[in-house]
Amino acid sequence: MREAARVIVTSIACLKEKFNVLVICGLHNKTLAKYITLESYAMKAYPYLWVFDEKAFSKNVKILCEDEIAILPKHSRSLLENSNVIIWLSQFDDLEKFPPSVRKAMISFWDNVDEAIEAKTRLYVNLLSARCMEHMGINYKQYLNSFIKAVNVDYNKIRRYGNTLTSKLNEKKLIHVYDTKGTNLTFSIDKRHVGVEVGTLEDCFSSGKECGVEVPGGEVYVAPIETSANGVLAVEEFRDYNIQNLKLHFKEGKIVSFKAEKGNDVFRNLLEKAEGDKDRIAEFGIGINYDMKLTGYRIYDEKALGTVHIAIGNNVHLGGVNKASIHWDFVLLKPSIEVDDVLLIKKGKLVSK
Repeated sequence: MREAARVIVTSIACLKEKFNVLVICGLHNKTLAKYITLESYAMKAYPYLWVFDEKAFSKNVKILCEDEIAILPKHSRSLLENSNVIIWLSQFDDLEKFPPSVRKAMISFWDNVDEAIEAKTRLYVNLLSARCMEHMGINYKQYLNSFIKAVNVDYNKIRRYGNTLTSKLNEKKLIHVYDTKGTNLTFSIDKRHVGVEVGTLEDCFSSGKECGVEVPGGEVYVAPIETSANGVLAVEEFRDYNIQNLKLHFKEGKIVSFKAEKGNDVFRNLLEKAEGDKDRIAEFGIGINYDMKLTGYRIYDEKALGTVHIAIGNNVHLGGVNKASIHWDFVLLKPSIEVDDVLLIKKGKLVSK
């Protein structure tokens, strides 16, 4: 864990001397957050550790005022605004134990935090609690070992692989994704920017652009033409919500029908509650992290080499035009990809030419 923290600080966050660093975490990942704080001190940066104590809130839930909880006070906002880099580990463990009004207020508060740091350079560290992992049927120790290994990689190697893929997608038009599970989907990326997320903040600093990067990271991504998707996307698992064998049918970019063997009503309710361009194709991404092992956690697995993810919902942050309250990634494990009728990836492996 200490070594992972050192890599996060030096190779991923690329911290420099005298940087103001804010580390946000929950009690469940405080150990990693403390190591990140110590490693930041070692770099002669100025870290501050902000721990969200969910247990204290839970014990005193009867005296909590929802209106006050939701407010982001000026002194907290000042801390955010004066930070050069924000390293945000997941802060929640079990929000369901709170009354709906308190839960809504807590989410509103952290939404305000997220909004306040939109113009900041930031890392989102995907280390959930053991309880969250077990809820999704994922062994926490195995996930933790996979997380550490996926963080401690050669980021130059990831960049080279990403640049290779980008060169094969740039200035291309038609993408065809298919697999043995039933996916058979086409869409256009004509004149859309193809980006590489190497998994570090190096490009943010070198370009002068503020941005957010997920940890562990590594993907090539593009926002497809939002009205261009036609065909079927077959998703084995949407494990966050216990949805299995979901098939989404697209026509002119939009979901026109869907069917899940398990959790069909759950997916319908989730989609109905979402707002905006929630049912349009949003992203096409290819994982490029060569040392990431699949765990079943989709936000993590989408970075693994050999996987593809296709998203629906918001994609303004990717250069698209969809505005929605959701951005859901669906991960395909060993897909094949044709680019302008030329085979690029066969069953998860790059075709060498």
